[in-house]
Amino acid sequence: MLMNSTDKKDQNYDYIIAGAGASGLSLLWNMLQSDKLGSKSILLVDLNFHPVNDKTWCFWDNSNIPFEELIYHTWSNLEVSALSNRMSEDLSRYKYYCIRSVDYSKKILSLAEKSSNVTLMESKIFDFKAEKNQGVIVTEQGIFKAKHIFQSALKPPGLQKEKLDISLKQHFLGWEIETKKDFFDPDKAIFMDFDIPQTNGISFFYTLPFSETKALIEYTIFSSDVLTDEQYELELISYLKTKFNLESDDFSIIRREKGVIPMEDRRYPSMYCNHVYNMGTAGGLTKPTTGYTFTRIQKHSREIVNALEKETPVPKQRASSYRFRIYDIMLLCILDRQRDISVQIFHDLFKYNSFDRILQFLEEETHLGQELKIFSTLPYTPFLKSIWKMKHRIFSGA
Repeated sequence: MLMNSTDKKDQNYDYIIAGAGASGLSLLWNMLQSDKLGSKSILLVDLNFHPVNDKTWCFWDNSNIPFEELIYHTWSNLEVSALSNRMSEDLSRYKYYCIRSVDYSKKILSLAEKSSNVTLMESKIFDFKAEKNQGVIVTEQGIFKAKHIFQSALKPPGLQKEKLDISLKQHFLGWEIETKKDFFDPDKAIFMDFDIPQTNGISFFYTLPFSETKALIEYTIFSSDVLTDEQYELELISYLKTKFNLESDDFSIIRREKGVIPMEDRRYPSMYCNHVYNMGTAGGLTKPTTGYTFTRIQKHSREIVNALEKETPVPKQRASSYRFRIYDIMLLCILDRQRDISVQIFHDLFKYNSFDRILQFLEEETHLGQELKIFSTLPYTPFLKSIWKMKHRIFSGA
C-alpha cells in the first residue's frame, strides 16, 4: 500500500528498505518469497515509485537466473574488437542476458502493492542513525524505526575514511535506435569495440541488438572526468556512420540512457551505522574494474534473507576476496597510469582465452590455476609495475 500524507508519521517496522533501485527491490522480492519473512512488516522508501525505462542491466549466468521471466533478450555469441582484430565466440558455459529496469520495477512494485504487510512511502531521505537496539531513518515524511534497515540511497559516512589511491569513472551514454532496414544480428552482442579513437580516455562501444532493426548502442569511457552529452552523442553519430554506415535519417532514437559508475580501489563500508546496512553500489557491490553489479546484488539479497530467516547476524563479508581485490587494484592502476598498454591487455585477454573462461574470471568463479593461465597470456611488465606502485595496498590487506 502507498502511504499518504494523512498516515501516521512515526512507526516501527520489522524491516525498512531505503531505495527502490535494483538492490532494494531485489531484497524486497526475496523477502516476499520467504515463508518466514513474507508476512513481516516492511517499509520501502524512495523519492517516487514510477518505473522509468532508463536502464538496461546486463549479466551472464549459467544457472539460477534471477527473474528469468523478465529477461528482455539473450545473446549466445559475443564479439570483441581491438587493435584491428575482431574476435567472436559462441558461448558454451554462459549466456549473456539483459533486463530492463522498467520491467523489473513494475513487477516487484506491483507485488509490493498487493502485499498488505508492505508500505510504500514516497519521500526524500535525509539520514540514518542508531537508537538503542534499532535503526532509524529520517525522512521528509517523518522518522521510522526498525531493527534492520537496508539502504542504497545515501553514500555511507565512513566512505571518506577508507584508503583511496585510484578513483576513475566508467561513464557512458547510449541510444536505443530503430533502423529502416535490417542491420543487426540479434544473436550476437558486440561486447567491447576498442577500434575507435581513444581521445577521451580508454574508450569502447558496445552494441546490444534486440532485433534486426533495434539495438542499444553505448559509448563507454574509463577516465576521471565525464563528458557533455553533446560529446558522447557526436561519438555515437560517428560510430554509427563508420561501423554500420548509418546516416541520421536511416534510424530513429527510441530512448536514451546514461550513467556514471565508480571505479575505485577503496573499500565501501558494509554498515552505514549500527542496524543500518549498505547495499548495492553504496555497499561496494559494484565490481570496480567492470561496473557489473546485478548478479552480486542477487547473491547479497539471498544472503541477507538467509541470515534473517535463521536469526543469525547479517553478513558483512566483502564482495570480493583478497585475491580478486588484488587483481582489481592491479588493473585499475594500469587503466589509470598506463593507458597506452590498456587496449593491448584487453586485446590479448580475449584473443588468447576463451570468452567463457574470461566471463568466469570476471564473475570471480575461477581458481588460482585458471587465473595464472589467464595472466600468462597478458603482457607481464604492466602488472609488475602496478604491483610495485600499489604495494602499500596489496601487502596490507588491499
